Amino acid sequence: MDINRIYLLIILVLSPDMSRMTSRILCDQRIILVYVNRTKTMEGMVAQCTEQTTLLVPITLPSVEVRITEWQNMTAAQQGTKVVSHLKHILNVTQNLNTTECFSKQLKKLRHSVREIQGLVHKAWRYANNNTHLNPEANNGSHHLAISNSSDITDIFQRFSKLLQGKVTFLMQTLRKGNCRGFLANHL
Repeated sequence: MDINRIYLLIILVLSPDMSRMTSRILCDQRIILVYVNRTKTMEGMVAQCTEQTTLLVPITLPSVEVRITEWQNMTAAQQGTKVVSHLKHILNVTQNLNTTECFSKQLKKLRHSVREIQGLVHKAWRYANNNTHLNPEANNGSHHLAISNSSDITDIFQRFSKLLQGKVTFLMQTLRKGNCRGFLANHL
């Protein structure tokens, strides 16, 4: 069932009617759940690998916890910058890991999901902000990326899942304000 949803998402992304497709990306809250479920499946597959999940060299992962009052005091651009920075950090960390084949397959799937979420965030941003681009480098000095070290490969999947359920979901809610009234009435 999950793969069917992904195919549907790909068809929507490649659809010639881009404004309708983009409103669906922004307004349909279920899209993020597809990625959360897929990430949990990948984490389960990692748990089934026969090798230990301990990495030889610790990695740094972004701290993705949401402090609600801090988040609410941020502008949409700051929120978007934070999300994009976290996604980029997870992508960078996973690209250079030297792991067994079992872990490597799941990390490849995770990188694919991270790239797709990056694309969804950028498309939703452009739709909600009159086709302007989210420029994380412009606000680079205005936020601090908190990180922590980990030696457990499953932490990568857990952090990405928490990022999706927290900051990505909240960013999409911020971007939805004023952009989804007609869509929600007609499509859900």
